[in-house]
Amino acid sequence: MTKTSVRLSPELCKKLENEARKLGEIGGETVTVSELIRACIVEHFPEISSRARREKAALVELRDEVSQLKDRHGLFAQDVDKLVQTLSETLPLLATREQVDSLTDGIAIAIRTAKVR
Repeated sequence: MTKTSVRLSPELCKKLENEARKLGEIGGETVTVSELIRACIVEHFPEISSRARREKAALVELRDEVSQLKDRHGLFAQDVDKLVQTLSETLPLLATREQVDSLTDGIAIAIRTAKVR
C-alpha cells in the first residue's frame, strides 16, 4: 500500500482528533486519526476493503502452498538419501547383468509412480 498525504484544514483536524479521542475512550484503546480515516473509507468504499481482503487471502494461500512445498521437499530429500544408502548397500551384491537390469527397471517404475502422485 502506498502512503498518501492529505492536507486538512485545522478545524477538520481538530474535529477528527476529538472524534478519535472519543472512540478511544469508548473502546478503551488509543485510536489515531489515520485509523479513523481508514475506517471511514472502508465504510463508504467497501470495494476497496474487499479487494484488500482478496489480496490478503491470496497471499495466505500462497504462503501455505510454499510451506507445503518446503515440507514435501524435505521428505523428498530424505527419500533420496534412503535410496542412495540402499543402492550403496545393494549394488556391490549384484553379480549379473540381469540383476542390475531388474534393479534399474524397478527404480524407473518407482520414479514414474512417484511422479504420478
